[in-house]
Amino acid sequence: MKIFKKLILFLAALPLVSLFSCTDEEGEGGKATISGIVYKVLDDGDIAKNGDNYSFVRDTIPAPDIDVFVIYGGDQESVYDDKIKTSHNGKFEFKYLRGGDYSVYACNDDDTYVMRTAHCGKKGTTEVEPIYIHDGKNTGKAAVVGAVKILYAALYDDDDDYVPAVAVRVYIRALGQMAVSDTRTDNDGNYYFSRLEPETDYVVWVEAEQRKNGIVKAYTDTVSTGKAGEIVKSGVLKAKVY
Repeated sequence: MKIFKKLILFLAALPLVSLFSCTDEEGEGGKATISGIVYKVLDDGDIAKNGDNYSFVRDTIPAPDIDVFVIYGGDQESVYDDKIKTSHNGKFEFKYLRGGDYSVYACNDDDTYVMRTAHCGKKGTTEVEPIYIHDGKNTGKAAVVGAVKILYAALYDDDDDYVPAVAVRVYIRALGQMAVSDTRTDNDGNYYFSRLEPETDYVVWVEAEQRKNGIVKAYTDTVSTGKAGEIVKSGVLKAKVY
């Protein structure tokens, strides 16, 4: 009789054991896999001109040895639940997952991140869209391009006689700041400044030595950058030499 009572108690406890030992929550312990690939977009701020348009010169390559993070479930407030490094060709896999919703992400060079979401079945492989992370000194920065024209007043006295200022040094600094960067104009009198802070006001200037007295005069313009990743086309900065 005692053996029979013990058997009844054991069978009655089975549903509770099953309830606490099995779960449908996302995480490890299943047969599903999430796979993907990470590409690195190299951006050091070089700018190319195509007609009237400007664009950053970027190179996209597979990103090896990059940390990829996974978040279990739909709680994207979590930092991460697991991480793995990409292989030599930028690929990654999170294996042995249960079915459900997941988020995977990798970080840009400026500590922002690119996230992809995935819904896994109970088994099989779910591929996420490629992750493109940005790397380089121009990541998260903006750019300004413009032109410089010069009027040699001793020879001409009409505003239409301004000519492109070739190989002239151009300076830039953020308003209220002391740090100065400089570059030279190209063969068309154009200047290019990248690696600038987004949505910030800058002063741009050139310096011209006056022939009649040797005084160096600065000709200035104010420009504003756009959002990160944008190239703003500024106006023409005009200088005179007397």
